[in-house]
Order: sequence, then C-alpha cells, then structure tokens
Amino acid sequence: MKKFIIIIFIVLCSCSEKDNNLLISGEVKDLKNTSIYLIDTNDKLVDSTVVTNEKFYLRAHANEPLEFTIAMGSKNSENRYSFISEPTQLIFTSSKDKFEYNGKIKNSLIHTEFEKIKNQLTSFDEKDLEMLKQQIEATVNKNQVKYDSLDDQRLKLSQKKTLFIVNYCLNNKTNIVSAYLASKYNEKISNSYKEKIYRNLHPGIKESFYGTELKSSF
Repeated sequence: MKKFIIIIFIVLCSCSEKDNNLLISGEVKDLKNTSIYLIDTNDKLVDSTVVTNEKFYLRAHANEPLEFTIAMGSKNSENRYSFISEPTQLIFTSSKDKFEYNGKIKNSLIHTEFEKIKNQLTSFDEKDLEMLKQQIEATVNKNQVKYDSLDDQRLKLSQKKTLFIVNYCLNNKTNIVSAYLASKYNEKISNSYKEKIYRNLHPGIKESFYGTELKSSF
C-alpha cells in the first residue's frame, strides 16, 4: 500500500493540470434541489451544483493529493464532509440526515488510508468531549476536585493524541497523509518533532503542498 501511494503521488506531480481532474459523482439520500459545494484546502470554493433526484457531479483540478470538503446547503454549512484524495474519479455517498457521519468516499487509495487515521483521531475527540461535559457538570455542582482531575485527564489525552500523530508520521514517511497530519496539527507538535518528521519524509512528499506547509511551520 505504501509503495502504491508514493507512486501515485510522483505520477500526479509529473502530469499536466488537465490530466489531474478530480471528478466526483455523488448521491445523497433524501436530498433534492439543494446546493452542494466543493471547497479546496485553502477554503476556496472551486465548484458547486444543485442536487437533482439525490444525485450530483462536482469537479476540480489538482496537481497532487489535497484535502477537499463537500458542503451541503451553503459553503459555510456545518453539514460538511472532508477528504484527502489523489485526482481521480470518486464516488461520494451520504444522506441528508447525518451528512458527515454517513459520508463515504470510494475509489481513492489515499482516502482509504486517511479514513483509518481520521476514525482513530475522532475517538480521541469523542473522549475529550465526554470529559468536557463532565467538567461542565462539575462546575455546576461546584466540585473543584473533580474539575481539576478531569482537566488533568484531558491534558494527558491531548498529549496521547499528539504522540499518536507523531508516531504515525514517523512510521509512514512515503505517505502523503503523514505530511498532511503533521501540517494540520503543527501547533500541537514541537518544532523538534516537526523537523524530525519532515527530514524523515520521502523526497517527493517533502516537495508536496503539505510537505512545504510543514517545513514552513518550524
């Protein structure tokens, strides 16, 4: 899988923009006559359309794997699904209700890897959210001891999440997802680890958009 991903990246970077079209064929259950937006990694709107009979088509140009977001209803809608993919022909499926939760991307090797990591990071976030709720209850009940204990647990959980990201990046130097994660979470990662991750990346990944973003952060 690692070899396939790095080969995909190198081939894409050597191709012309015209050959790198990202085509998305989408279907959203129970959704009709609603606008759908495609937003790039810089939060720029690159395409939009109206869903007809639950189906839609979007397209964009990308010279390398990048993160995109599909938003339902408006560009700034909370109903949004993010993915990172090599330019290819993708299939996106979801439902009007639970648009993000039920969202799925098919036909992308890079997104398949990204989704595995995303699910694990989500589990950290869900645990943190649960402890935050408990902290709010502790505040209402004026239980400072419990509040402080939960605060300490949340800090340790955050550190554990960051360590997970760092270890993944160091152990997957040929994967563009590593550069993406290190760039996205750069404020959580120390400069020494960011530099170590960057120096460990495959040369082609270093020259990518996310590799360049990572380098500029330390």
